[in-house]
Amino acid sequence: MKMSPMRMSKFRILAASAIAALAVAIPTAIAAAQTPSAALPGGMANYTVAVGKVDAASRANWQRLGTYVFAADGTVSEKHWHWSQKTRVTRSSTGVTASGCPSRKCVVQTAHGYPSASDALHGTYTTSGDTLKVAWDGGLWEEWTVSQAIAGKLAKLTFSASSFGATHGFGYGSNASLDTRASMKDIAAVDGNSLKHEFYLWKTDPDNKPYIDTGHGNPFWLRKWTVCDSGTCMGGETGNPTEYYVSPPNTTATDRRDTLWHWVRKLADDRHEYCYTGNSHVKPMLQIIDSDGKWHGWVGVEASLSQTSSGTNADDVGVFQISAFAA
Repeated sequence: MKMSPMRMSKFRILAASAIAALAVAIPTAIAAAQTPSAALPGGMANYTVAVGKVDAASRANWQRLGTYVFAADGTVSEKHWHWSQKTRVTRSSTGVTASGCPSRKCVVQTAHGYPSASDALHGTYTTSGDTLKVAWDGGLWEEWTVSQAIAGKLAKLTFSASSFGATHGFGYGSNASLDTRASMKDIAAVDGNSLKHEFYLWKTDPDNKPYIDTGHGNPFWLRKWTVCDSGTCMGGETGNPTEYYVSPPNTTATDRRDTLWHWVRKLADDRHEYCYTGNSHVKPMLQIIDSDGKWHGWVGVEASLSQTSSGTNADDVGVFQISAFAA
């Protein structure tokens, strides 16, 4: 049957439109098929991570504390703070004064640079079964084993291996924003008996021989915290007595950062000091928050570089976690 000139014209218009639409659709479909995708580790995007080299045979140990953000396109970005025995630095002030606490009224100290801006890394990642591999720009890589701390709400990373000398690490991730944090009031209200601790710390004995102090179990040695008058920090005391403090790294931080500071009161008294200026313990930490916004502890590093002895003698450096999920 022969079509009329008018029907033929309409047919040609429809055919041309279909071809044009197909020309657009095919490249779009190909591009979509070629766009990389990756399974978020443990189904979670935002992680707080502590990793470091803790090796008794070395005096060049280091610690890195940071946040990892995983995207569905297979990329990962990271912000971190870094300390090394190779770089001899003093402690930093948080500017937060602890008053109205059992511990002495002092300005909380932390590791050098922790109150300031972080460094950054970028890379890609892959997941296979329970293995996560992160490949950072520049050729470095690290591997972790992924498990569920709380099904569907909080994933756990257990350090496996790296190309840059790390020996230990801890990590936890959820889909809560990295700006979500628990207040000191919230943390102080948690039953301290529910928290466990796990640590790997490089130290030296009285003969300046290095060794690794390691431990795990519960409860964490300080189980009762008192919120300070300002509400921005908390303090407590244990036997000896030892003064304990937790605060943000500065007076304006609204992210996951906290810091733990402690020292034996007698050491300050022996130096005729009210607030100790010697080798106090400075431990930067990042809060562990699940997808519901609930606090479950910290991952942290100790970066207590000696200020009173030559070289690395009397350093206390390493990684730890204080959480309900420690080994």
